[in-house]
Parts: sequence; C-alpha cells; structure tokens
Amino acid sequence: MTGFLVICLLLILPLIGGASYLGYQVFSILLLTLIVLIIVSFFEFLYIRRRLKIGTFRVVSEMPRDEIVHFILPVRLETRWLPLRIKLTARYGSEDKTVRAQKEISFRDLRAGDDVELYFSVAARHSGKLILDEARIEVRTFFGLFKFRKLFRHRDRPMMTYVLPLPNKTDDTLIRAFQQVEESDLAKRRVEERSDEIDTLRSYREGDEIRRIHWQVSSRLNEFVVKQYEAPLAIETHILFDDFTGYSLVNDVKECDEALTRRDHILDQVSGAIVWLLEREMPASLHTFSADSLGERISITNEPLRYRRLLAMIEPDMSPTLGESIERQRGSRSRDRFLLFSSRISETTAAAIIALQRRAYQVIYFYFRQESQSREEENALRMLRRADIEVFEVATRYADSGVDGFESLGPKYA
Repeated sequence: MTGFLVICLLLILPLIGGASYLGYQVFSILLLTLIVLIIVSFFEFLYIRRRLKIGTFRVVSEMPRDEIVHFILPVRLETRWLPLRIKLTARYGSEDKTVRAQKEISFRDLRAGDDVELYFSVAARHSGKLILDEARIEVRTFFGLFKFRKLFRHRDRPMMTYVLPLPNKTDDTLIRAFQQVEESDLAKRRVEERSDEIDTLRSYREGDEIRRIHWQVSSRLNEFVVKQYEAPLAIETHILFDDFTGYSLVNDVKECDEALTRRDHILDQVSGAIVWLLEREMPASLHTFSADSLGERISITNEPLRYRRLLAMIEPDMSPTLGESIERQRGSRSRDRFLLFSSRISETTAAAIIALQRRAYQVIYFYFRQESQSREEENALRMLRRADIEVFEVATRYADSGVDGFESLGPKYA
C-alpha cells in the first residue's frame, strides 16, 4: 500500500456523496474510474509478485585489496508485455569506523522478459571484512497504488567478503634482511641414513650396520671404518606479528582510517615475507594464535592464498602482543629463525625477544615506526640493539583518500 492509494480511498467518500446527493454524472464517472483503477492495480500487483523473480545477493568470498567488490543481485521479469520500475537501496558503513554510514538509492527500468544482474560496487580499501549492511528492492505498480519490498540484511544472509592483503615484495629493507640469512639452510646435521655425500669416516662401533663399513679404507687401516653421512638441515622460519594499531580505541573517522592503513602495511609486509620464503622453498610457519588454530604451516604445496585468507580473517587489534606470542612458543627448543612484526614495543616485549634470541638461530624484528614514540618504546628498542637483535624500522604509509565516503562507485547495473 502506498500513500497514493490512501488518497484514492479517501476520495471515494466525497465522490459517493456527490453522486448520491447532487446527482451529477461526473461524480459517478469519476467514482467508477477510481474503483476500476484500484482493482486493476491490485491484480497488476498480484501478477507482478508472481512474475518478478528476485534471487539472493552473491559476492566473491575474497578479493585483493584496492579492488572493486560487486554485490550482485539477479532479477528476472517474466511478463509478456508489462514493464516495471525497481527502486534499489543499499546501506553501508555501520560496522566500518573508517567511513560514515551511507545510503545509496537508484532506480532501474525493466522491460518484459529482462533477465539482468543488479549490483552495488564498493571499493575494498582495507584488509579484513567488507560488509554490505542492508539492501532493499522496492517495486510499485504502474499507477503507483501498490508496492512490495524485499529486504536483504547481513544478519539474515551474510553479504560479506574478505579483503586480502597485498604481498609487499618491493621493500628493500625487508628483502635485505632476508638476504643476510638466506644461507642459513646450508647448516648440516648428522644422519645415519645413506645419502649422496660422505661427510666423515669413523671407527666402527657396536651396533653399526655392516653395509656402512668402508671396506677399502678398512683394509688399508687394518680396522673397521664406517661411513658417516651428512644432509642439509632446513631451518624453519617462524613468523609472529602483532597488528595492533589502536583502531579499537578511537572513533574518529580519520584516525580509524589511518589505523587500518598502518595495519594494512603490517599485513602486506608479513605476506611479502611469506612469498619470499615460498619462492625459495624455505619451510615456514605463520602463527596467528587465532581461536581456530594456534599455527598454520605454510608450504608450497598448500593453497597459494591460504595465508592471506588467515590474515584477512583476523579482527583488527585482536592478535596477541609479541611478548605473549613468544611465551606461547617457549616450549620449542629448535634453533629456527624468527621474524617478528609489530607497531608497538614495550620493555617486557623487548625482554621476551632477547630471551628468544638466546635459543633461536636468528631473530629479526620489523618495527613499524609511528610519528611519535614513548620513552618506554625508545628504551625497548635500545635494549634490542644492545642485545644485537636485528631491528628494522619500517616507515608507515598513510592513505591519500578522503574519509567522507567509502569510495563506492554507487549502485551499478549490469
């Protein structure tokens, strides 16, 4: 029911009164016309509801950052001759503090037999979740007397995609740090199994296999000598990061946007580090410490985008501090390499990193320096440098886009 229908219904009373008491034919004609109009519009309303097929919103499950995300709604008009006008409304921004909540409205004319896809386009500006809060499609009859709506809410049927970080492989500081330790996988370990290379010879001991005896050397030395082999030891790289940037503590649109931009920079660097390792077939473990899993092992046999999905699924400011992450790794006694990424550092965290250095092959700490530092942060960095921890300060980048909009292309139609 529309406001126009209410007006028409109210007109029936004066028209009936005029036709009854005044006897003018014009009142009777207008009354009859109005009744016919309402009846025809009602049957048109029933017909359209049956013939207009509205699907459900579709969206890709993941999208790289800086791309355009399309929320697609398929619509088919199965009439033979009757056209139709559709009003589309979308709401965005209620769960995104980097933009002001917005409402987009547009119209689309459909001809009989049209089978189209309507879509809303939104720019994927930050890594994480991108949610369309609500979408509504409204249809009116030809004369505008009746209408019906179909509402799509995120809480009823998820209209969301994950925005994946972009692997940053162009940062000279990052690549330089890896190049310094690239030869670490040349370290060796003794093995008892046969390999292509003999490491050393030693005297036979009880329990050694006879097939390992080096008969030619044993005959010359007049004693049993066994062959001892060596094999490469691949040092695993553990990646720990803390993406806290203060997003959860502020509400100003600009400050929230800057916080997520800093977080994007951290996740891009983490992604770039993993790409670097995978390209060189170096074993690595990404530790997210999420509720689902304490660690995800990364290898070249895994799905290529798996690690980027894991990073995108982490809620902002929800990852543990580096100090907490290191404490959870204390049970490991391996001499592996550790890469640490964060934008905050405390003296407690610095002490944890120094303790990690004593039992790890190598620790590299990437610190995303902000505009200002507290005294505790300066002391913590000084502690790390005195302990010969490799510290790389990475400059933080800020977005140049405005904060008055969510960089949407608005409702678009295919």
